[in-house]
Amino acid sequence: MEVEGHKCRDSIHEHTKPKHIQKPPKYDGTGSFETFLAQFQNCALYNKWTKKEQLVYLRSSLEKEDGQVLWDYSAETTASLSRMIRALKERFGEANQCDKYRFELKNRRRRPNETLRNLHSDIRRLAALALPELEHRARETMACDYFIDALDDPNLALKIRERFPKNLDAALRIAFQLKVWSKDADQSHPESTRKERRTREIAKPEKKNEQTDVLKKQVAELQKQLTELEKKDQVAMLTK
Repeated sequence: MEVEGHKCRDSIHEHTKPKHIQKPPKYDGTGSFETFLAQFQNCALYNKWTKKEQLVYLRSSLEKEDGQVLWDYSAETTASLSRMIRALKERFGEANQCDKYRFELKNRRRRPNETLRNLHSDIRRLAALALPELEHRARETMACDYFIDALDDPNLALKIRERFPKNLDAALRIAFQLKVWSKDADQSHPESTRKERRTREIAKPEKKNEQTDVLKKQVAELQKQLTELEKKDQVAMLTK
């Protein structure tokens, strides 16, 4: 009897809800659905939700474009947890969005003030999403090329390619090294750098002065022509 009592208490304890409920994440259709689903299922496991509770929380987690699913599908789908997850996977799952990620990967360019490490991480993420069936080494080679193109700096890209990086991490290391060397060179020759800047600053006003001189000559020529016309008009008036 005592053993049975222990089993009963253990069973009750196992089904007791936690005091502090973990809030499920929100999903608006823009990020990775698989990541959202993994986080949601983790919350469901921790909070010991039943299937009905999971369905309620899942529906309330959908926002913006993703929330439209509640209106696009029949009540038969939205009232079932498994059918809801299947519908969401079909619409937002990464397996059906490879073309979108390939386009993003191809056109990805480094943003102003974006760090090399952040660009490297995003290229790796997009490559994994765009090329999920590709063997790892081949995907790394392609990701390396996309990373170099995304730098949006032809000189830097050429220097990196000349060093034949084997993978994405190698390309990042080379980019870091080249940036460091470039900064060291600027610090070692500050005078030449200042001269270049000064030359550029002086060259700009010279161009402006040249344009001003041209305009002045054109105005003077027009005034001269106007004066000659006025004289001709006066002569014509006197001869009448």
